[in-house]
Amino acid sequence: MDLLLNLDIERLNTFLVYWLGLSVLSTLGIFLTKQLPMSSRIENDKIAFLGTIDKKLGWILMEIPILIVVIYFFVVGEQPLNASVVMIALFVMHYFNRAIIFPQRIKVSGKRMPVVSMVSSMAFYIVNGYIIGHYFGALKAYPIEWLYDPRFIIGFVMFIAGFIINIQSDNILINLRGPGESGYKIPHGGCFKFVSCPNYMGEMIEWIGFAIMTWCLPGAVYAAWVVLPLFAQAVGAHQWYKEKFQEEYPKERKAIIPYLY
Repeated sequence: MDLLLNLDIERLNTFLVYWLGLSVLSTLGIFLTKQLPMSSRIENDKIAFLGTIDKKLGWILMEIPILIVVIYFFVVGEQPLNASVVMIALFVMHYFNRAIIFPQRIKVSGKRMPVVSMVSSMAFYIVNGYIIGHYFGALKAYPIEWLYDPRFIIGFVMFIAGFIINIQSDNILINLRGPGESGYKIPHGGCFKFVSCPNYMGEMIEWIGFAIMTWCLPGAVYAAWVVLPLFAQAVGAHQWYKEKFQEEYPKERKAIIPYLY
């Protein structure tokens, strides 16, 4: 624990270079295996060798470590109060929704997820929670003037816009089927008009905004860890939609970037 609390910026930056490389390799693996996300309609039995867990419980256990870890290391960092508290507040806002609110809203009664997926995601969140919490709590103090910097303003607007798109898209997916309905349906409305995975697009916009507003290596590497895998998963999900619904699926709809890709 002392090592984690006293890790200096030079050693953290060295670790971040390797951590970024791992995110690229992870994304490559998603592309090659055509892996879809755990929230997907497809259940992956191939990775259930450690058993499965109730999906709602698994989702909470998977996501909540980042909330605990980032808050803990930010608080124990003992930096004097500075503008970084705004960045951490936005970070916590996002993951409070993902870890506490979102699992209560999803309709996954009776569904299960592989334990190995839950554990690997927990590890990812613990490492990244430490990086963000330690950096902003112990290594970086932003002056209050940073809140007026164009980089912060642009990043903040992107983060909030992405957050709204993410929640709106989740709402559409959660309410896609009425009571008693089953089977697969094509989502419509909101940003589904433009892309197959606007929930991923919104989250990608959030974390690109976070990287811009923080203007630091940890923020950029965290954004890469979110954006690259989500991009790969969105491509896979888009292909699944087209294969599943064929001519019925909107031809003008792209995978993840409106009008482009």
